[in-house]
Amino acid sequence: MQPVRRIRRVSTPFAIFIGIIVGTLLTRFIPSFLFSAYSTAWRGSAHAPIHTHTHAKATSSRQTTPPTLEQRRRVLDILSTISPHHTRGCNRNLNPLYVHQARDRYASLIGHSPPPSKSWLFDLGLGLLDPFPRPSQEETSLYSHRRDLSGGEHKYFFAINLYNSFDIIPDLFATLFRVSAILGYHNVFVSIYENGSTDQTKAVLRIFDALARSVGLRVTIRTSQRTRGAFNHRIEYLAEVRNAAFVPLHDLRNAENEYFDTIIFMNDILPCVDDVLELIYQSRLNNAGITCATDYMFHEDLVRTPSRASLSVADYSAQGSPVFYDNWVARDINGTALENAPFEAIFHDGGSSMRFQQHLPVQVQSCWNGIAVLDPAPFYQPKRVRFRMAGIAEGECSASECSLICNDYWEAGYGRILMVPRVKLAYDQVRRVTSVPTFVPDTCACLTASFRYHSSSAT
Repeated sequence: MQPVRRIRRVSTPFAIFIGIIVGTLLTRFIPSFLFSAYSTAWRGSAHAPIHTHTHAKATSSRQTTPPTLEQRRRVLDILSTISPHHTRGCNRNLNPLYVHQARDRYASLIGHSPPPSKSWLFDLGLGLLDPFPRPSQEETSLYSHRRDLSGGEHKYFFAINLYNSFDIIPDLFATLFRVSAILGYHNVFVSIYENGSTDQTKAVLRIFDALARSVGLRVTIRTSQRTRGAFNHRIEYLAEVRNAAFVPLHDLRNAENEYFDTIIFMNDILPCVDDVLELIYQSRLNNAGITCATDYMFHEDLVRTPSRASLSVADYSAQGSPVFYDNWVARDINGTALENAPFEAIFHDGGSSMRFQQHLPVQVQSCWNGIAVLDPAPFYQPKRVRFRMAGIAEGECSASECSLICNDYWEAGYGRILMVPRVKLAYDQVRRVTSVPTFVPDTCACLTASFRYHSSSAT
């Protein structure tokens, strides 16, 4: 009988050495793309990581597991926790009828399929242990009535410029995340260009860059130390900064043949979720070239008696009166500048003023007002529009880069430019300056007969 051979145990240092050798060989000969689905790059003077997308044909069969519904909900909870106070009043004291109508009104914008009504736990009689909340019967009905306003999948490109925006970024992103959740994260691309900030804007942008990726929201954040300087023309500088936010729009078209159906350009503004949805809804309903909000600032020295649909008397006496803000860009259908005045007195054109007081979209010659929803077609055309300064040498009147792009939309045949009075945006603390209890028919079909536009309106 042969003696049993005992297996000699390899010493720990020798085992570690063998492990290092094997690991080195594996990392040397196995392609790195099997271990990583994306890379982080630093471009130029950028201070935030930029996601580098690879072409679909170049990706491996190994795909990153998408975040679960529960993981996305946890991120939204985090956002709600760290957001400051600016937009907390968005959903305060809302009329229940308005909430019900808003849910039905914006159901057409839902860009994702509903979660399953039940899971395998229900089949085992353990439905109460299901960790994922299931849609209620009312929520299920919203999906059953879901309809696309234009047919097919709709993709949205958000362009945002930021400068010294540390205090508003959490509010802005909290709204952006919730709007994207409704539109469908896979339908949304966010491009942010920040430059010249002297506060902690760059640092907080990194936090939200990571949060956006964790829920599957595509985002490109580019930052720079560039400032206007002493010798740059103000409008030329602002036009270049705005165009910088559009770089991914053209990169995605050229590199991946990806086109977007709607552009939403946002300034450093504080919108509520229904504000953004209403602008998108009106843009698509009316097939508008540009759709803008109405912005305001509070005038402390101007006090008036509020209407029943406005703030309380106490609010007005303490804060003054909300006054229309961006009258440098906004022009009515006759080319007349709007007034820095309370909302019932900003239009000189009687028909426009009547529609505004009825909370109906108003056809204007130009506007911007914090958020503008644009038809992207003029940006994709061979002679594409872009933000610019006026051609003074060619006899063009000096104007804002936002006014000039409205003029260029007219010239390109996209002159349906609408101001939506229902959406009133603030730059500091959000205050609901109007409360519309119900929705009324708001299509601008009655304005399609003729658009009055005078070439001299830019003067």
